[in-house]
Amino acid sequence: MKQHLPFLSRRTIENWFALKAVRIQGRPISKGYQAAAGQVLEIQLPAPLAEVPLPDPEVPLSIVYEDPELLILAKPGLLPTHPLDPFEKGTLVNALRAVFPRIQGVGDRLLEPGLVHRLDRGTSGLLAVTLTQTSWNQAKKDLAARKWEKTYKALVRGRVETPLFIDLPLAHDPKDEGKMKVVSPEDRKIRGRPYPALTRIRPLKVFPDHTLVEIDLVTGVTHQIRVHLAWAGHPLVGDERYGGPPAPLYGLPEGRFFLHAARLSLPHPKTGQKMSFALPLPEDLKGVVFRVHTETMSKSSRGMKNRRRFPSPRRAHTM
Repeated sequence: MKQHLPFLSRRTIENWFALKAVRIQGRPISKGYQAAAGQVLEIQLPAPLAEVPLPDPEVPLSIVYEDPELLILAKPGLLPTHPLDPFEKGTLVNALRAVFPRIQGVGDRLLEPGLVHRLDRGTSGLLAVTLTQTSWNQAKKDLAARKWEKTYKALVRGRVETPLFIDLPLAHDPKDEGKMKVVSPEDRKIRGRPYPALTRIRPLKVFPDHTLVEIDLVTGVTHQIRVHLAWAGHPLVGDERYGGPPAPLYGLPEGRFFLHAARLSLPHPKTGQKMSFALPLPEDLKGVVFRVHTETMSKSSRGMKNRRRFPSPRRAHTM
């Protein structure tokens, strides 16, 4: 079905099946149904086609800061930032359209009104939105001039003993349209042009098999943190696309990975005053840290018991 409707997102098509909007001879069918020759496929659209996102008051909106020009939001993990086509609902932008209808038309993309930057669906944390075109233009200039400071927290596989600074360009992977890859200047196996990407990584808590790290995002390339960490041999917990361990192993749902936009500093787009915001880890990620810490303590305790059970050779000799 996706092959015949390439302009629609997979999320929208899956939603249509869930709403029983896809039918054959008047009867709803499930995803994967094999149509026979001569059967007529019908799609009962749940909403009229529009060029702008549909308002969705069912999506909760968590506002950290609000004034007539600027919003700072707390995006939950697994909530998409914006729709991929006009039919889609259930995203942060759909919620914005319901609460702030005047936001439509702000920015340069109809499906992303007010968005100055984006967070991946699996990422939680702070997100800045402007409510006027003038503020959007200024915020974009400030972001490009690196006047913003964005800090993330992540749990990665392996031990990160010392700070890392990764300065490696990224480009679209020609083998997978949904992935990015680290490239060298002479690499020709890419789609489009390479983008400069700089990431600073600091260890906060080192466990035997994992590290809780803090990350400064100097540039803002798609999937930058995820790709750089994977390249360094420390993929994000839950980020299977880039080689990370599966989310369910840590009590997280599929698609959620341990990446949280924890701090954001930026000049106010109208006054120029520097503003700083912080957001603690959400409960689901706190639970992962507790689980990893508990397992570490349990292994340490078992090791101590084993050492008490088997005395050292010197003690055995003196006995």
